[in-house]
Amino acid sequence: MPDKDKDKEQEKEMQDQENNQNQDQNQNRNQDQGQSKNQNEYLVQGGDADAKENKNFNKIASIGFFGGIFWSTVLLVLSYFDFTQIGPNFVLERIKLGKWANGYIENLISIVGIGIISIIIAFVFYFIGRKFNGVLPGIFFGVLLWVIVFIVLGKLAFDLKAIKNYSSDTTVTTICLFILYGTFIAYSVSFAFQEQKAYLRGYSK
Repeated sequence: MPDKDKDKEQEKEMQDQENNQNQDQNQNRNQDQGQSKNQNEYLVQGGDADAKENKNFNKIASIGFFGGIFWSTVLLVLSYFDFTQIGPNFVLERIKLGKWANGYIENLISIVGIGIISIIIAFVFYFIGRKFNGVLPGIFFGVLLWVIVFIVLGKLAFDLKAIKNYSSDTTVTTICLFILYGTFIAYSVSFAFQEQKAYLRGYSK
């Protein structure tokens, strides 16, 4: 009888050891699966974040190009009705395009050129002022651009006359137009940045 009880105890101990081993294996397997799942989720989130960032850069470029096209077209209309002596073709004053580019073609090339330049301006604001909210940053940005274009670089880059040689209507109109342009760029870029930040914050939770 004692031998039988001893054998039963040994069998029971062996079964307990096997059960413990099986439990340890299941736990290790679950841990491996959990780690693999977390890694996959991290990779997916990282890929989505990169895609969102690329999409955001495309949006900034679109904002800049559209802003340049739209507001330079407004400038063309204002110059046509003599609100200003300066039209969008001021950007081509130092570039000799030939007789083929006179009139509407010159204006069209100028508007497209301003749109391309505006993409650079939008990215400049994105890197230096995207965290600012509201209208005031855009107003200051627009005034700063006006000073750079008409006072700092006017004669050197665009062959413009001194601002005092233009009519007061030209000065007031161009300042107002640059303020509207700066507000559009600043507000749109800031909104795109806040949208991207909210998206990334959601992934970090």
